[in-house]
Amino acid sequence: MSIADRGTDVMMTNYPPRPLTLVRGEGCWVWDDAGTRYLDLVAGIAVVTLGHGHPAPARALAEQAAVLGHVSNLFWSEPAVALAERLCALSGMERAFFCNSGAEANEAAIKLARRHGREVAGAAKHRIISLEGAFHGRTMGALAATWGESKKAPFEPLAAGFQQVPRGDQDALRAAVGPDTAGVLIEPIQGEGGVNVIDDAYLALARELCDEHDALLVFDEVQTGIGRTGAWFSFQRSGVRPDAITLAKGLACGLPIGAVLSRPLDTGFKPGDHGTTYGGSPAIAAGALATINAVEAEDLLGNAQRMGERLAEGMRALPGVAAVRGAGLMVAVELAAGDAAGVAAALRDRGVLVNAVTDSALRLIPPLVIDATQVDLAIETLRAVLAERA
Repeated sequence: MSIADRGTDVMMTNYPPRPLTLVRGEGCWVWDDAGTRYLDLVAGIAVVTLGHGHPAPARALAEQAAVLGHVSNLFWSEPAVALAERLCALSGMERAFFCNSGAEANEAAIKLARRHGREVAGAAKHRIISLEGAFHGRTMGALAATWGESKKAPFEPLAAGFQQVPRGDQDALRAAVGPDTAGVLIEPIQGEGGVNVIDDAYLALARELCDEHDALLVFDEVQTGIGRTGAWFSFQRSGVRPDAITLAKGLACGLPIGAVLSRPLDTGFKPGDHGTTYGGSPAIAAGALATINAVEAEDLLGNAQRMGERLAEGMRALPGVAAVRGAGLMVAVELAAGDAAGVAAALRDRGVLVNAVTDSALRLIPPLVIDATQVDLAIETLRAVLAERA
């Protein structure tokens, strides 16, 4: 009985059918249970920062787990403190909270904004503004901030006090943010929404409005953080400084961790306000710290810039490609003829894995270690697929 058959028998049906069973990975390559090799341009949805099988986080995890694996947040541990210090130094933020996922990080940031709002103006200051096209997670608060009725409808009623405004519409943002706003939550580049880049002027206006109304500006960098766009954090490319950022996916190269980084807030969390059992456990924190150190040592920020430009330029020149958008190694390829799912399947048949993020767009988010030969292979494989379908 195959792994796929066994999984079908025992796993819940919340995911669409899975076309492959993957059993091994190395760098930007993965292999299925039939021994077929694929170029992985999905990277666990922007998670496998260093590529598959990188020794640094695996070694750090194993070594720390053998000494002290988990202690809860009733006690300090060196790896969690060292990770917080490193992230604050890289981001310019001054406080850190660790959890287990991006959705949890966004839940914490929403609570932080509401705690701030209540402190400065009472319970009425609780509204959270996000954008159309946003994806912030599937837990109940993060889902309320997420755009898309199909994701929300089965679970209503959701938490109240959330509003989405049109992406890029400055007048709509001005109208939405007011005295009752606790926070504005924005992905600098929307991932699940189609790799939509939010322009710097819009981010700057959000900063201005939050300052005017004493609300927190939170950037969801769950997908863009830790080098994905060619900077440690996407906000550093815009010059707009938020009050807090959320992280997860690329932070520990596949180990489960999320984080909120913020400026100091006298109006923020008080002891007992928020917590999580596993957040910042010594073993996972050690793996995250090793990941960050490897990103720096291997110049993966520079590689993301160079290979991202090569990938975007090559894709942009292909017949059948209507547009390319994104930054660094977070790239969307908009197909003139649509049918992104069909193109993704054809690419898979030729040994390249991509994600059809919308009906007409492919999302390319490979490990940051991808090289020029692999980038060129991806371009030429898409060229062949599009030519075949023309």
